[in-house]
Amino acid sequence: MRKPEPKTRWRVGKIRPVGSQVPLLKRAAPASYPWQATYHTVFMASGTEALSGAVALAMARCHVEGTAEVLVPAYGCPDLVSAILAQGAKPVLVDLAPGLPFMDESRLRAAITARTVAVVGVGFLGLPERLDLLAGLCRESGIMLIEDSAQCFPPASAQAPLADCVVLSFGRGKPINLMGGGALLVRAPVSPTTHAQLDQFPLVRLETGWRWRIKRRVFNLLMARIPFYLLEKLPFLRIGATRFKPLPEVRRLAIPEELVSSGMGEFSRRPMIQALYDDYLNALQATGWERLPAMEFEARKVPRLRYPLLAPDQATRDGVLAALNRLGIGASGFYGVTLPEIEGLESLFADVRCPCAEDFASRLLTLPCHENVREDDVRLAARIILDWGGRPQEAPFGSI
Repeated sequence: MRKPEPKTRWRVGKIRPVGSQVPLLKRAAPASYPWQATYHTVFMASGTEALSGAVALAMARCHVEGTAEVLVPAYGCPDLVSAILAQGAKPVLVDLAPGLPFMDESRLRAAITARTVAVVGVGFLGLPERLDLLAGLCRESGIMLIEDSAQCFPPASAQAPLADCVVLSFGRGKPINLMGGGALLVRAPVSPTTHAQLDQFPLVRLETGWRWRIKRRVFNLLMARIPFYLLEKLPFLRIGATRFKPLPEVRRLAIPEELVSSGMGEFSRRPMIQALYDDYLNALQATGWERLPAMEFEARKVPRLRYPLLAPDQATRDGVLAALNRLGIGASGFYGVTLPEIEGLESLFADVRCPCAEDFASRLLTLPCHENVREDDVRLAARIILDWGGRPQEAPFGSI
């Protein structure tokens, strides 16, 4: 039986699930990158293309007989698969550890073969993978470690350079939103062979003239509550849908470094919305919901992409998800399913079963964490979640 929704004042529009506004380009000296002492930076046309470039480097460094294999988590963005297939390699899925978005260590060890060239450690909504663990496994096996930090900024390897390559994304819905682009960080020293491998990719230029400025204004306008509410009603846009798209080519990108610096500056000034969720959801454990364990010590350090929770079961998750969205909170089940279940990938992974990833996908709920989320939005979201668990109302939830 569906729980009654809490009474709330009239709300206009809807908060988008994810995505910060595109910063204004500021003509100033480029800021230094937190990784520049240990990594060489190559800007790429997208985060997916940056990952594909990293796979190309892994294949060149680790020569194997037959088709090269790259290990990735079974729950993730289908662009992981696109990037690997674009280099003629085979993506191999590794099931998750129970209740975590990260690969299970024993299953990861078992998946490494003589054809494995790299492991991709994927950061999850601002929470980095356990790179120390992965780096040890990769050193033992003589393969490359790629940190996919598309959802995390700064990358974990900026503090401890454990990964051989790091991938960043500047696309919509990423920590730094520049409406596109990405970066491939290669751990120093960079060999002439590496330069030659990357120089094979054509170079395109990002222009930031009047067309880009108009596009930025329109994009930022459409991210407001009322425009987003209206856009979401257009079914042909399929906003939020998870789809597999083959990667047609890999390109480098000439991007004004002042634009990257502007994005980094905007990120550093973003409010710590996840700290508000922590405060308002302090009774969460008693309802059967879970915070991801890493949230306990990572939540307040840097702004997060989304605030992830695990429901007791799928029915509860789906009910709360529907209630939140009816009241204008752009909550999401994120990818919704595992990689073998995504449209277009069924035949590629026809015989693959990943029960822990399936359980994680069925119970995950994410809450918006961007700069346009207000405290009353957080309070309402928390009240819906706690009410669904049958908790009595306690401070600070009071009347909304």
